[in-house]
Amino acid sequence: MANLSIKVSQRGSARPLLYVGIAVAIAMWSTAVLLFAINIVPIDVYWLSYYAVDYTFGFVRRGLAGELVGLVPGHYFGAALGLRWLSTAIYLGALGLVAGVVLFGRRRSERRLIVAMLIPLLPFGIPFAAYSARPDLFGAAALAAFAVALPLTRSRAVALAWCLAYGSVIAILTLVHEAIGLQFALGAVLAIVVLGNTLGTARRRGVLLAVAPGVLTALVVAAFGRHDVAPQLCAAVPHHTMPNPLATITSLPTLVQYVFGAQQSQTDYHDWVCRNVMPIYDYGVVDAMRIVANIGVVGLGVSLVFGAAAFAATMYGISGVSGVPLRAFVDQLRGSLAWVAAGLVLIIPVFLTGFDWTRWLIIVTFDVAIVFTVFAARRHEIDQEPTPKALRLFVFLVIALALIPIGTVPGFGGPRII
Repeated sequence: MANLSIKVSQRGSARPLLYVGIAVAIAMWSTAVLLFAINIVPIDVYWLSYYAVDYTFGFVRRGLAGELVGLVPGHYFGAALGLRWLSTAIYLGALGLVAGVVLFGRRRSERRLIVAMLIPLLPFGIPFAAYSARPDLFGAAALAAFAVALPLTRSRAVALAWCLAYGSVIAILTLVHEAIGLQFALGAVLAIVVLGNTLGTARRRGVLLAVAPGVLTALVVAAFGRHDVAPQLCAAVPHHTMPNPLATITSLPTLVQYVFGAQQSQTDYHDWVCRNVMPIYDYGVVDAMRIVANIGVVGLGVSLVFGAAAFAATMYGISGVSGVPLRAFVDQLRGSLAWVAAGLVLIIPVFLTGFDWTRWLIIVTFDVAIVFTVFAARRHEIDQEPTPKALRLFVFLVIALALIPIGTVPGFGGPRII
């Protein structure tokens, strides 16, 4: 591993060609991941289903998603596909914003450069953007923007306005996907506690403004969303023949066959959505919990371990590469542990009602890591010369995360959709 060390000159600048080579490799890898999602194994039949329902038959969960598609009458598939890729584009823009804060914050340094280059490869990076293209990405982008904006404010009033704006956006997005109000509560709490110095004694008010609107909206959706309209919703879904890799790819060999054209699959969008999606609109909270329980200990356990490993690797990696110790981040939480615990508790219902446990843990990882990254960008350690150990860790993470794109895996043991 010693050969992986980067020799630093007396001026403190690393050999630029090495960094250029790594940056080019990451760019090529990122492009390949996105092209794979666009042209080779597009699962648009699944992504578009998140926008299949509106409020025509009353108040239902995710109804606002369908209403957004309805803003472009006569172009359902074009509008839905546009929203699918808009979520990915906005999310990638938010990650780019965080990378920019790291790279150009205060003065430039090698540690800033390698942390910024690492972001696309993280479990919530490019693969997650391409293969978890749900409306959740809009909520994640909002949290990233909030975490970046909060420490830049210079007055309490402006900081509280940011909290209110963030809370309002999350509340609206919770009508697009009911879990958003709970998924990013922890991240908002951490951002306010760690980065909201301007708020001072108004941090509690800031937490309420940022978190309460989304949580209350989620409760309203759970309490008042209709559960007796699946047949009507199904009847309103348009017909359209689409590629359906989900029906063909069941293992690595079948993936290879699909990629090289040995297997193809087409499905009618209406039939697929009515078979795989619409039944869940008749399920209540208890029904959803029962479905999760039926996955079994093995599937949920593997998902949990895989997601926990992603969390550990991400936090250890960012800390080791940036030079900012995790204990410095934890120290910022003292005196506010009750709020942090509340943020953790709020995401528990998501685990109880959805079996994508790896996906939920990647979102938890995003909540914590985005705030920690912005926090690290403001610390003096990140401006110090990287140690050989940090550089070896960086190269190892680049290789490992490129070979194991964790963000493509939502979980294990879930029911197959065909």
